[in-house]
Amino acid sequence: MRNIKLTLQYDGTNYHGWQVQPHAKTIQGVLKQAIETLVNHKVKLIGASRTDAGVHALGQVASFKTNKSHSLFVIKKGLNALLPEDIRVFEVEEVGLSFHPRFNAMGKTYRYRFFIGNALSPFERLYCYHIKGKIDIDAMIKAADYFIGEKDFSSFRASLCGAKTPIRKVEVSKFNLLNNGFLEYIINGRSFLHHMVRNIAGTLLLIGKGKISPEYVEEIFKKKNRVYAGPTLDAKGLFLERVYY
Repeated sequence: MRNIKLTLQYDGTNYHGWQVQPHAKTIQGVLKQAIETLVNHKVKLIGASRTDAGVHALGQVASFKTNKSHSLFVIKKGLNALLPEDIRVFEVEEVGLSFHPRFNAMGKTYRYRFFIGNALSPFERLYCYHIKGKIDIDAMIKAADYFIGEKDFSSFRASLCGAKTPIRKVEVSKFNLLNNGFLEYIINGRSFLHHMVRNIAGTLLLIGKGKISPEYVEEIFKKKNRVYAGPTLDAKGLFLERVYY
């Protein structure tokens, strides 16, 4: 038996997220079908992150086991021939049988993209949140620092989040301001709660609009209640950038 690790990218626009769902097209479902066609047997496909509907990935990791002797080159070429153009496998590796994409991950980086300006290119409309009007970027940059560290993120988790504990440790929380009007929020940590990044991004947006102060983030943490944080921003602006092992 072999354990095959895949690193892939996908445009999540036309999918109901990563995880297989009945009567819905998902990344996991489409990829699983392609793998089973290639190896000619049923597989259990495991992903590093259960990205939501509409969320994109630049470095999702998944694995499956097979007893077939296909070379790594044949697996990569075969899968890309079978997959739709909005899902692509970029790396294929053979790893130990005990490797688990989610449980063995040491960290993940997510990127949330904003565009600031009146006219957004139609070619970018599915890959960022459009901010119109004035925005205080310096306040957003200052507020990002409040999310660094090991904290109780109860105020930033979805109401239906099934995680056993709301405690999460964030290593990196920062902004990159690009010259073409794009503002990117980057966050890195071991693991994340359901909707955590999109809820943080919504809170940072409120701060940029002057609705709340950067310092108020500390109060939101203390409240431990979702109603005090900002809105859950659109999934289309979120990218799973990388999974670390």
